[in-house]
Amino acid sequence: MAASCSSVPRRRRSAAALASFRQALVEQAKRILRADGAEAVTIRAVTEPLGVSQMAFYTYFDSKTALLRAVWSEYVGELQQKLLDAAPVDADPCDALRSHVETFVHYWETHPDLYRIVYSPALSIESTAETARDDPVYAEMLELGRRRVASVLGVAPHDPAALTVGEQIFTKGVGYLQTVLVLRRYPIDDRNRLRAWVIEDIVDGVVRRGKAVR
Repeated sequence: MAASCSSVPRRRRSAAALASFRQALVEQAKRILRADGAEAVTIRAVTEPLGVSQMAFYTYFDSKTALLRAVWSEYVGELQQKLLDAAPVDADPCDALRSHVETFVHYWETHPDLYRIVYSPALSIESTAETARDDPVYAEMLELGRRRVASVLGVAPHDPAALTVGEQIFTKGVGYLQTVLVLRRYPIDDRNRLRAWVIEDIVDGVVRRGKAVR
């Protein structure tokens, strides 16, 4: 008598195999994002090159939004490492802050589609702000920025002055990026000069605030 279907054991993929294929989906999404922009990242576009069905996608991610969050988290981790490498531990505080801001701005300028996913209301993933604050790597990035601001101010990283100034320079940096990456209908005559001015204005502003605090 032939065995019933229920008696045939189903092959289960190991946890390592599942994690590996999940990462393959993330990498495919990153390739599409770099080549064609955020709107081109669809479940079909991600699964077809990997030879799996669109339904199989849901074994690894609950939605396209969840996939984009994973992509975003990986890029934030990459940015965090670049920020850590931007200045040695014993660097002059002002030089370290300048390098930090330069690295932050340069990273997003070279990843414009990812920037628009994170910061543009038209393309942002759902609950971006909550995801950012809950993501451990993003929290580490914010902490590093606060430490570098605090070093210039001469206060502890969680001093209210460091928190306030950190938010101010973040706003200035994102304001510049919003102008050059999102509001492209308003061309900038000399982008390099504008970038340099914004970075120096940020650093000088923190130095002036530090003198006031002391």
